[in-house]
Amino acid sequence: MKNRRGFLWLTTGILLALLAGLMTFQIINELDTASKAAENRDVSTVSVIVAVADIAPYVVINTGMVTLMDVPATMAPQEHVANIEDVIGKMTLAPVTLGEILVTPRLADPTDPDAPVLYTMNQNEVLVAVPSITLAGQLGLLSVGQHIDIVYTGEFSQQDENDEVSNRMTPTTFLSLQNLEIKGMLSRQISADGIASSPDAILLAVAPQEALILKYLIDAGAPMDILLRSPGNNARMTVAPVDEQFLLDYFQLDLDTSFDFAAGRGIRTLEDGAVQNNSDVSQIQSLIQGQSDAPATTSGN
Repeated sequence: MKNRRGFLWLTTGILLALLAGLMTFQIINELDTASKAAENRDVSTVSVIVAVADIAPYVVINTGMVTLMDVPATMAPQEHVANIEDVIGKMTLAPVTLGEILVTPRLADPTDPDAPVLYTMNQNEVLVAVPSITLAGQLGLLSVGQHIDIVYTGEFSQQDENDEVSNRMTPTTFLSLQNLEIKGMLSRQISADGIASSPDAILLAVAPQEALILKYLIDAGAPMDILLRSPGNNARMTVAPVDEQFLLDYFQLDLDTSFDFAAGRGIRTLEDGAVQNNSDVSQIQSLIQGQSDAPATTSGN
C-alpha cells in the first residue's frame, strides 16, 4: 500500500515537472517570436542632423560639430534638417546641446543679404556705416559679403632737408584699413518695383579702434575710395603711401623745375555723377610720357 502511494506521488511529480517545462518552453518561444516580429517590423525613419557637442549661439557650424543619423519619423521635429550640407557654414541663433536635433528656425546663413548683420559679427567688433560716395558704390559694384580696402587722401606738411616743416600742404594717398567685409547696405530710397538704388552707405564690422579711425577720417572730410578685392583674397597687402616725391621716384621724372602735383588735386571730382577733368591731367600725362627712359611697368601705365 505504501509502495503504491509512493509511486503515485512520484508519477504526479514527474507529470507536474513535465507540464511546467512545457509551459516554460511555450512562453519562451512566444517571447522569441514576438521579439523577432518586432525586429522585422517596418518602422518609418528619417535622416536628421544631431549635434555631437554643445554649440554656443552665433557660432558657425563645422563638420566636427554635427553628424547624420536615422531616427523614427515620430521622433523628428517637423522643421528638422535632412542634409548635413544644409547646416555646414550656418550660424546658430540659440544654444544647441549635445544630442539635440537641429531645426531650420534656429539657424541663419551669414552670407544671406537678408540675414541680420548682428549675427555675422564677432563679439569684439562694432558696426559702422561708411558713406558709399565712391564710384564703385555709385556704379553698383558693391554687395554684401565682398571684401574691400579703404583708401584715403589727405594733405600733410612736409619736412625739408633741414627738418623744417614746409608751409605747403602735400596730398598723400594711403591705405587706411584692409580686408573689411561688407555686412550690409543701406539706401534711403526704394524704387517703385521694390529694388533699392545705389546704396547711400555700407555697413562694416570693425574693431573699436578701427571704428574711431574711420570716424576721424570721415569727419575730417578726407576723400575716400574703395578697392574691391577678388573673391577669396584675404591677404594683407604691403603698400607705401603715395605723395609727390613717390611719383617722381616711381616714374623717374627728372624735372628741371619743380612741379606742384597739389595744383591738380581737382583732377577727379564727382559732381552730379560726372567725372570732371582739368588741364592738369594732360600736363601730368605729357610729363610721364616724355620720360623715354622710364621703366615699363603695368601699374604705372
